[in-house]
Amino acid sequence: MKKTRNILVSLLACLFVILAVPTAVSAAAKAPQCPKKQTLEFYCAYINGNEQPTEGDGYIYIKNLSSSAVITNVKSSNKYYTASKAAGLNAVFIQTTPGPIHCVKDGEKTKLSFTVKQNGKSYNLSCNVTFRKHSQVFTSVKIGSKDYAALAKGHWMVMDKGTAPKSKVKITAKTVKNYKVDSIEIFYKNNKPKKIKNGGKISLKNATTICINYHTTAKPKYYKKPTAGYRGYFFGGTVKSPLYESLNIDYRS
Repeated sequence: MKKTRNILVSLLACLFVILAVPTAVSAAAKAPQCPKKQTLEFYCAYINGNEQPTEGDGYIYIKNLSSSAVITNVKSSNKYYTASKAAGLNAVFIQTTPGPIHCVKDGEKTKLSFTVKQNGKSYNLSCNVTFRKHSQVFTSVKIGSKDYAALAKGHWMVMDKGTAPKSKVKITAKTVKNYKVDSIEIFYKNNKPKKIKNGGKISLKNATTICINYHTTAKPKYYKKPTAGYRGYFFGGTVKSPLYESLNIDYRS
């Protein structure tokens, strides 16, 4: 009987060890993690034949970030940048430090370090960030016979003053891999905007802006769908997530 009892005790001890392993692994998995390196792409406006300077910003997504987490002790190796917790996203938002305007440069870098406080614990994280001019999105942006693809590279807006075709034209936008066009919206003077499908025809008489709405299908590392607290804006418009963007062809003089 004693021998049997000892065997049972040993089996129970082994069972407790086995059950404890997943718990330990699960607890460790809940620690927040961020990428060691992150490239943030930025857009510029193209106005009157010149590329306009812009500020640099973007998101670093964090795995296992609690919705109630608090970001503290933010430090940046580049004095022009800081970071804070992004509302409705499992991310920190990098932006220019308040003060004199700083225009981002292609290839500019900063190392962000910060503390994540959640679930009664503190975690020190860091990420090496590089800002890059946005890569090619469109292989073709045809409005009638004119192709804006070359001008659209790295730009959120291309101003082409007073050159909108007066007749009904076909509008077609083709993207590189990992991007998809969602809709095309045309804005008019003193009229409601109209939406057409990619490749559709429409009159551009009195048109002020053509807005090509698109999104990327390549999600950033650790990206999660935004929660109700997210409020996304992209150069004057609203978007349902940071994956969605727009290219504006502006005809206003």
